[in-house]
Amino acid sequence: MKKTILLNPGPVCTSERVKNALLRGDMCHREKEFSVLLSNVRKKILHAFAPNGNYTTTIITGSGTASLEAGVCSSVSEGKKILVINNGVYGDRISRIASAYKINKVELQYDWSKQPDIEQIENTVSKDSDIEVVALVHHETTTGLLNPIYKIGEITKKYGRTFFLDSISGLGGEEIDLINDNVDICIGTANKCIQGLPGLSFVILKQDEVNRLRKIPPRSIYFNLISQLDEQEKKGECPFTPSVHTFFAFDEALDELLEESVHNRIKRYKKASTFLRKEFKILNLKFLLPDEFLSNTITALYLPKNMTYAHLHDCLKESGFIIYAGQERLNEKIFRIANMGEISMSDLEALIRNLEEVVDGE
Repeated sequence: MKKTILLNPGPVCTSERVKNALLRGDMCHREKEFSVLLSNVRKKILHAFAPNGNYTTTIITGSGTASLEAGVCSSVSEGKKILVINNGVYGDRISRIASAYKINKVELQYDWSKQPDIEQIENTVSKDSDIEVVALVHHETTTGLLNPIYKIGEITKKYGRTFFLDSISGLGGEEIDLINDNVDICIGTANKCIQGLPGLSFVILKQDEVNRLRKIPPRSIYFNLISQLDEQEKKGECPFTPSVHTFFAFDEALDELLEESVHNRIKRYKKASTFLRKEFKILNLKFLLPDEFLSNTITALYLPKNMTYAHLHDCLKESGFIIYAGQERLNEKIFRIANMGEISMSDLEALIRNLEEVVDGE
């Protein structure tokens, strides 16, 4: 079978270890063996991302958006508001989830290629005591833009609000300290920088937040964080049928992450993106974002002149490389290359050779 290198931001290329974990065998999710597996995975998530804090975690069968929806619909009290900081498709997704649950919201919208206005955010929070939760995307996958989480965390701490962070494409790939950044609720997923498989996501919560969330009437059966958390902590089970085999793969991926260390995983991704960006500049490809906003794992580039995304995509796919289109208003303007996942430097060197052939041949 021909090797395919996924350069899209999830699902990502995974190791043979992770893929082989799917073959551990069948297991009933109501048996003690699954309780042990669930407990181990939860402990490893906290060991990786909240080793020194008073945090807990709950795992949900579903994509990152499943945990994102669970977090939004479970975290805002009746009569209170969520402030959504929106500078991309995924900030907009938080806003859409809040609207679907008829949660009161304030939304600050910004250009997709710029970081949000910190002064405006603080001014908005300080003047509206009904804003209970401030929601931000850590790494806007739309463009590869990193948002200033520390500065937002300073604001939420100063005014006593909950900092809700979508770090679905950030955890494992970008620097983050949940305690130092004052993050109260953090959303993550298995199938991006953790290098697991799609189908499981999770929420990391401060213990103080758990107590607050208990007072909020459930808006959902499946997506209620407290019911998910209680079942996992008290019974060692998931309230609904989980994706058992994906848990095997997630467990293995977390072992790989901890063996490599989160620090070294981030370092490896940074090395890869630095190499790619140097080569992109040699090829005279134009970047969507300035260097200071760029993440470690996604680069958004303008399409070469007189070249369609379909042509670029199809030519690279023939050589075994899958790139990613721009979203919505950027669909016909840019393409994206992600370097998260089990990708070697030789894979990236081969990508550049093939990309050069396509660009020069047009």
